[in-house]
Amino acid sequence: MRSIFLIFFLLMVSAVSQDVGSKEVWSKTLGGPHGDGLWSLQQTRDCGYILTGYTSTQGLSSDLWLVKVDTQGDHIWDRAYGGSGEDVGYFVKETQDGGYVVTGSTGSYGMGKERLWILKTDIDGIKQWDCVLGGFVSSLGDGGWSVDETDDGGYIVTGYTRSFGTGKKDLWLVKTDAEGNLLWDKTFGGLEDDVGMSAVHTADGGYVVAGRTASFGAGGDDIWLLKVNDDGQEVWNTTFGGEKDEAAFQVVELKDGFALVGRSESGYESKRIVLIKVDQEGKKLWERNYTGSSGSSLQPTADGGFLIAGREDSEDLGRDALLIKTDSSGWEQWSQEMAAEGDGIATSAIQGRERDYIVAGICSPSRPSAEDAWLAKFIVSDEGTGRNMSDIEKIFKDRLR
Repeated sequence: MRSIFLIFFLLMVSAVSQDVGSKEVWSKTLGGPHGDGLWSLQQTRDCGYILTGYTSTQGLSSDLWLVKVDTQGDHIWDRAYGGSGEDVGYFVKETQDGGYVVTGSTGSYGMGKERLWILKTDIDGIKQWDCVLGGFVSSLGDGGWSVDETDDGGYIVTGYTRSFGTGKKDLWLVKTDAEGNLLWDKTFGGLEDDVGMSAVHTADGGYVVAGRTASFGAGGDDIWLLKVNDDGQEVWNTTFGGEKDEAAFQVVELKDGFALVGRSESGYESKRIVLIKVDQEGKKLWERNYTGSSGSSLQPTADGGFLIAGREDSEDLGRDALLIKTDSSGWEQWSQEMAAEGDGIATSAIQGRERDYIVAGICSPSRPSAEDAWLAKFIVSDEGTGRNMSDIEKIFKDRLR
């Protein structure tokens, strides 16, 4: 069923709210006039939210951006980290000590075009340490896409490297201690481009990594899922895909295996969002696909289902942010495009502690050269509210005028 979201789309600087039962709905744009975006979102212990991405508020190069807001989405603090190059944060995690760890890439520090960057802050976003990893060839680049805290207080990061390994771009897995000192790193791949997009510390003490590979599989880019032990030694790996291109962007551990979300082109006329569940040995249990061009984030929900954030691409209308809710078997329960003038993508979404939904992303409503960072909180209404989809779409358009 296609449900109705009681949300006013996300292109206003001031908050817009709507009472739905006892729930408040709001939306925010964050940052300045020169280009900002959000790539990762997590609810914090105080019921607020921590976000990371990039900010270009001075109109120059971008800085890695860390933003803390309260439960209503109101600004508490934000910090920019970086130098004269391009710097960006792709994933943020609240740590056991109450601070935050971020991974991304930096063009300001280290040798070369871009380097993998790990940044650790305290609860107020004050930098405690950072770690820049990569090679020494200026034309090559390395970056981090995902970070998770490990049982020993250290961190596991995955991404890509052009500096090391055997191919054009290899999947890179990096383990540090609690102070950011490198303990080990491993590259995985063949002669083509291979990238790690998501890594999680598993209950057995190892790690599972999801991404894409052009070196192995059925052709083009294939979804790649790897399991390694606590020393980074491969336990198993598997690919999913066909003759066209596939990629995975986030993996989560479940009690009975793993689930991963991404995109697939094989067997379809256009790109589709794909959700795959595997057992603990990487054997596929089921696969579902949904209307949409790409799924960028995945979170298990309180009812055992999944929440997917992503986008729907259209040649005529640009990109729309997209949310999909499934049951525990991956069957779609509801989905919603959040359409407006200009482009928009949902990069990260979570179910909050009150079973509401929070989504972050990037949009460019009226200034093609400058993107906006946006954040929204909403609930899903049943059909008894008396509103229909045309009512909601009209509200969107009226609010944007």
